[in-house]
Amino acid sequence: MSKVANFGKLLLINIIALLISILANSPSASKFDDGLVLVVALVLIGVYAVIESNTPIASRKPASWRWLKDGLQIGTVGFILGLGIHYSLKGQWMLGVTFLLLTPFPLPLPIIVRFINKFRQESKERLEPLLDKKIDSLAGNVVTKVEEIEFKSEYYQSLIYTCRDYQTQGLDKDRILKLEKVFVPLKIVSKEAVQVDSKMIQEVEKQIENPKEKQIWDFLATMEQNPAFRRMAVLGAPGSGKTTLLRYLTLTYATKQERKLHSQAPKLIPVLLYLKDVRQMIAEKQPPLADLITEQVKRQRKLQPLNPLPNWFAEKLSQKECLVMLDGLDEVADESQRQQVSRWVDEQMETYPDTPFILTSRPFGYQSARLQQGVTVLEVQPFKTKQVEQFIHSWYLQTEVMSRAGEEDLGVQEEAQQQADDLIRRITKSSPLAAMAVNPLLLTMIATVHRRGSALPGKRVELYKEICQVLLERRQRAKKFDESLTATQKQSVLQVLALALMQNNTREFTILDGVSLIQDKLSEVAGSAVNSHKFLKQIKDVSGLLVEKELGVYEFAHLSFQEYLAATETKETNQEKLLISNINNPWWNETIRLYAAQTNASNIIRTILALPTPSVEAMALAYDCLEEGLSVYPDVKQQLEARLETDLESSLD
Repeated sequence: MSKVANFGKLLLINIIALLISILANSPSASKFDDGLVLVVALVLIGVYAVIESNTPIASRKPASWRWLKDGLQIGTVGFILGLGIHYSLKGQWMLGVTFLLLTPFPLPLPIIVRFINKFRQESKERLEPLLDKKIDSLAGNVVTKVEEIEFKSEYYQSLIYTCRDYQTQGLDKDRILKLEKVFVPLKIVSKEAVQVDSKMIQEVEKQIENPKEKQIWDFLATMEQNPAFRRMAVLGAPGSGKTTLLRYLTLTYATKQERKLHSQAPKLIPVLLYLKDVRQMIAEKQPPLADLITEQVKRQRKLQPLNPLPNWFAEKLSQKECLVMLDGLDEVADESQRQQVSRWVDEQMETYPDTPFILTSRPFGYQSARLQQGVTVLEVQPFKTKQVEQFIHSWYLQTEVMSRAGEEDLGVQEEAQQQADDLIRRITKSSPLAAMAVNPLLLTMIATVHRRGSALPGKRVELYKEICQVLLERRQRAKKFDESLTATQKQSVLQVLALALMQNNTREFTILDGVSLIQDKLSEVAGSAVNSHKFLKQIKDVSGLLVEKELGVYEFAHLSFQEYLAATETKETNQEKLLISNINNPWWNETIRLYAAQTNASNIIRTILALPTPSVEAMALAYDCLEEGLSVYPDVKQQLEARLETDLESSLD
């Protein structure tokens, strides 16, 4: 700006100041409050500042705008200077000094405003990308969190669908009971693996109260104080409720009820894997645990499959937020494959040392493929009397409710109470029944037979026989199966299938494999009247002895049924040598016991005693055959008892 222009501005300012000073002394001006005058001065400064801030580059505005801006600046300075002179001449020094100090403020204001605008523009250019990035990141986190919540909700709902039913092992397909309504908490106790009892039936006299018995929640709740409980192997006899326990844990966590069962229960994300279903993948690919879980979750639902978020399970495992449950190590039939699976589990435990793991197995299956990662071994305890009674009452009530389309009025409750009380009385009066009732699977079978009005058997093998008869006869009564086949004929066909599966070290078979295995026997008992494919489908659909675990893949409803039928087939076809050749194979132990219960067990026991150095497991099997065998020659019994006595004395020495 030129010197002439600046001089002109100063002249105008002084003229305006003189005029304001004169006007301020007029009588009419005395009406205005001094504070109001100060406010007006500040408003003028503010208005000028706003106009200046909106004029970053003067050349971009028309000349009239520049004249307005300059005029407002000159007028504001002159107005304030005039008031400062006025108040100073009147002796109002405070106001005079205030206005005089405000006088020069509008003059450097354009420079200040331009500096602020420039600083703001540069800051915007630098910070805007950072802010955009931060906002994008925040928005991304919000979206991810929403997706995580949605997936977790869908995953939990899928687990509820999978685990909400009490699996009756095909005993009653007409009524589906709710697991949460009939589940009786299992008692478990810490033990050495070699001390775990493998027998389904344990004598009633052994049912003494043990203060060391706890529920699984007690171990989970103290993991932080006792890290050894982060790795648990839950062992138990066939039918002791191991799988049901894991399903109940999964259901409880999926419904977020864990704190209702134990106030200190950790909040965890349940993961349930059936080792027999993933054994092949583990043996062939050795996948990381997170990848295996993700793959299994994707397969969990056929309709609307789940799509886990990338790395979600890996993150949750690393953050100690998962409870990994691995069911049925013993159901990996091939011993070398079972050991591969065991090593893989060890590796996953080492990878996630702070993540809790629970593995279940029958004792003999575990002893041949033990985990090495400092595992706490827990034994499932047989039911006590109170547990037996609780289960019977719950089972009968839910069975009656389901048979009456969900109706649960006083009449239904009364009927269930009467039936339950009658069964409890029968069990109490029968030592053999009481011995079997301590096993949850056998107790379910007893209740099923009782409800159908059949006579209750006194031995385990007879109970299996009765259950098979009940299930297979139902089909004929329902008029949905060829009446030319009796229950005995159907069972004879299933026996062939069961024995073949045992020899193949598997529970699973495709429909084509099943047809191939049974067609000769089916033709023998039924001629060409019954189609093999139709036979297997109807066994599944009506009796429930077979189940379709996934599309086109079948198995017996419980491994115990396969073992019983295989044992019966071995007896009827005089294949005892097959069992003798598998004495040291844990996969065959239960079949051997059930075989011994149907015939003379002397040859089995002799073979074990003739071994150069029989293992502890083999000697235990021999003793079980002595206890459960239909008969044993006296000299063989004496030899076994003498051997046991000698071994006991040696261990004491």
